[in-house]
Amino acid sequence: MNTLFKKKKLPMAVFVAPTIILFGLIIVIPLIQSAVMGFTEWDGINKATFIGLKNYQKLLKSRDLSVAIRNSVLFSVVLTLYQVGIGTVLAYIIANFKFRGRNFFKNVYFFPVLLSVSVVAQLWISIYHGDFGLINQMAKTFGSSWQQNWLNEPIKGIIAVTITEGWKGMGYHMLLIYAAMKNVPEVYYEAATIDGANKKNQFFHITLPLTVPTIKVSVVMCITFGFRAFEMIYLMTGGGPGNYSTTLPIMMYESLFGLQKYGYGSAIAVVIVILCVGLMLLINKLTARFDQQY
Repeated sequence: MNTLFKKKKLPMAVFVAPTIILFGLIIVIPLIQSAVMGFTEWDGINKATFIGLKNYQKLLKSRDLSVAIRNSVLFSVVLTLYQVGIGTVLAYIIANFKFRGRNFFKNVYFFPVLLSVSVVAQLWISIYHGDFGLINQMAKTFGSSWQQNWLNEPIKGIIAVTITEGWKGMGYHMLLIYAAMKNVPEVYYEAATIDGANKKNQFFHITLPLTVPTIKVSVVMCITFGFRAFEMIYLMTGGGPGNYSTTLPIMMYESLFGLQKYGYGSAIAVVIVILCVGLMLLINKLTARFDQQY
């Protein structure tokens, strides 16, 4: 590869340049602009005024910050357990057990990924509805007085939204992990079978260790998504009632497009980027030993 690069520097640079330029225009330059704007006060019309760290100080003093962080952490944890946990179990079943309709179930699990966020949000709003929602109606059918106002309570509301997001995206992570499991060489299982290892031992000592790199990618995606989740929360609860289900992206949106405080909104955006990058680096650091295990 190094020899090829030395001989073909110009052609390789020409092929890579469009991607680098596009990445710079779409990602790097807007990030730099947001970082600079975070030190200003700007309403989108008048000239921006430099105010230093006041936007960040205001964010730290905000009463919504602790709620937003709590909701983001809760969103990340529940989403990871749902999408990666259930996705791993389903991927293992589909990859290792032969039964009729296996491809059908694989497609069914992936189908919600293809639906738009607005469709999924409206579907689950109907399911969670306090008066005629499916869950409460099923409880009535079985003679139970157990009724819940799912989307209008703290903690319970953000968990309900997270389950909706998890249901929508679980199939994507299931297919990633399924592909990793199918990529494990069959000779490992044959050798383990000869040595007397059962299915449980094969899973924990062969399948799981060899799919850890893919699972780690899914975990990073789920956790970082929890700190930048916006669409589903905004469509289902709008961050409310009050600030019960608010998150940093909701705070950013309200600052930018509700209050026209573009400097403050940009400061929140910078904090979101720092949190996501920091979490990604931390997870990679904590799980580095798994990449070198096999």
